Amino acid sequence: MLRSNLKGCRVGIVGAGSAGLATAIAMARDGHEVGVFEKHPSLATLGAGVLIQPQGIAALEDLGVAQAFEAASVPIERLVGLSHRGWKLVDIDYRGQEARAVSRSALGRVLQRECLRLGASLHFGADVTGVRSEGERGIIDVNGAPREFDIVVIANGATSSLSAQCSLATASTPYAWGALWSLIDLPDWQAPTQLLQRYGGTRRMFGIMPTERLPHALRVSVFWSLHRDKYTAWRAAPIEDFKRELLALWPESGSLVERIHSHEQFAFAAYCHARPKRLAAGPIAIVGDAAHAMSPQLGMGTTLAVQDALALATKVAQHGPAVGLERYSAGRLRTVRAYQALSRALTPCFQFEANGWWRDLAFAGSLYLPGTRYLMHRSIAAPRRCARAAWAA
Repeated sequence: MLRSNLKGCRVGIVGAGSAGLATAIAMARDGHEVGVFEKHPSLATLGAGVLIQPQGIAALEDLGVAQAFEAASVPIERLVGLSHRGWKLVDIDYRGQEARAVSRSALGRVLQRECLRLGASLHFGADVTGVRSEGERGIIDVNGAPREFDIVVIANGATSSLSAQCSLATASTPYAWGALWSLIDLPDWQAPTQLLQRYGGTRRMFGIMPTERLPHALRVSVFWSLHRDKYTAWRAAPIEDFKRELLALWPESGSLVERIHSHEQFAFAAYCHARPKRLAAGPIAIVGDAAHAMSPQLGMGTTLAVQDALALATKVAQHGPAVGLERYSAGRLRTVRAYQALSRALTPCFQFEANGWWRDLAFAGSLYLPGTRYLMHRSIAAPRRCARAAWAA
């Protein structure tokens, strides 16, 4: 952990998701006066579970929330994906440097508690209509009134219009595909430390990820890939049709499928893509999905967000606000663009209108080549021993 010898800055953060709260922690612990502005009336971290890669766990350790995070999350030792033909297409072994899964709400509570402990101010029901710079100061328009800060951080998610407004990123564009998700409690599940997926060509994907350990059950996140244009038809069809489709793709999921009773158990998550032009300009910076929204195929969103927060705080501590924001952008831009490129390349392999035989042949065959499993693992999971280079360099 790096402490700044500079006079503390006034830092305004838009958004109280994982990126915003992580940034608030990283800045507040360095002695800055931090205010977080969230449009919802309370902490609204809705959504299914998220996978935190090993380098993301190292980042949470640096934020000082390792113990609370471990208590709220579950270990993921392996990610395995099988095609409808029974072929193994994805096999990532996390044993030795495990990943962890956590619900968004549980992670939000962990980060919020640390923010408050460090003295950051959280302002809910804050309607932010604009962000701009005036000389060396950043201005946030909150509930119709301007608020002035030394540093302004845009962290309000994938659908943020503020990043484009400040010319830091392209306007977010929606993917044609999204996913249905739900949280379901299982008293007994066959793979309590594995993220399992089943693929039916590239049109169907069914995922089950352990997310939270309850006293008498395991809470799992359930995902079903769905084209956004087909959501209305899915809602109109009998829920039994959906259950039959799940079982046809994954017969062994019966103990979970029998707990599905209505469409209301599922929410639909739409995905967006936003390409960053740069990550900071003047006193304004962007972090998390507001900077580099992408499809969740890589399971990197929250990990990158927490790394962004630490990288920004580290550069400000080392160089002060003006130069620090420039160094943050220069140091992180290539990394996040690389992950975005990988995400855009892989997404059609799992969400596309095709039967996917080409994907099955390529992925299944590659697993027999020496080094393929290592490359799969290394493409998303940096060894924890060198993870801190992502924000401490």
